[in-house]
Amino acid sequence: MKSFKRIDKKFLMLATAAVVAFPVTVVTAATTNIDATANFRAAITLSGTAMDFDEIEYSAVPAAPADTVDLGTDASIAYNGVFSAGTGATPVAGDVTVTAGANGATLEVRCDATATMENASGNAIDVIAIEVAAENATGAFGTTNACNGIGGAAATTLVLNLGTLDSFKFGGQIDGDSQAGGTFGGAYSTATGGGDDIAVAVTYQ
Repeated sequence: MKSFKRIDKKFLMLATAAVVAFPVTVVTAATTNIDATANFRAAITLSGTAMDFDEIEYSAVPAAPADTVDLGTDASIAYNGVFSAGTGATPVAGDVTVTAGANGATLEVRCDATATMENASGNAIDVIAIEVAAENATGAFGTTNACNGIGGAAATTLVLNLGTLDSFKFGGQIDGDSQAGGTFGGAYSTATGGGDDIAVAVTYQ
């Protein structure tokens, strides 16, 4: 009987240990809810007018850094070096007008810093240091905001008011020293031959 009691006690101890080794755990799930939001704004649409240096006379083929024509965002113009104003010249600043968008929204503009014009003979000349200003903040060349490229920082902003404050104006400098190839003279355009125009992007801030 003593032997049986010892075995029985050992069995009970093992059984108890087995129960302790495998406890029962109750898991409680946590829940929450999230919202969905959206902000709808009218798509921006644009129209553009070319930057036009108009008639320019030259006394010799440009070949020096001092040979420039400077067009301001306010359409003022300065002729330097071999260049002078042609008869009846009426230069026009480039223009990008917002024709649709959300009134009261702040718009940012990004733009190419350079462009290339070409004539029919393949002579090319660069427009450099392109600038931009909101239509209510234009000025002479060198006084407004430098374009930093389409992928660069915004050059300037405006708070859109369609029909009242909705345009960006552009100016730049013809770099006479850059002309090369073909025969100099005649009509030049970024749309001719290997010309490279001015890309402009307007986005909501």
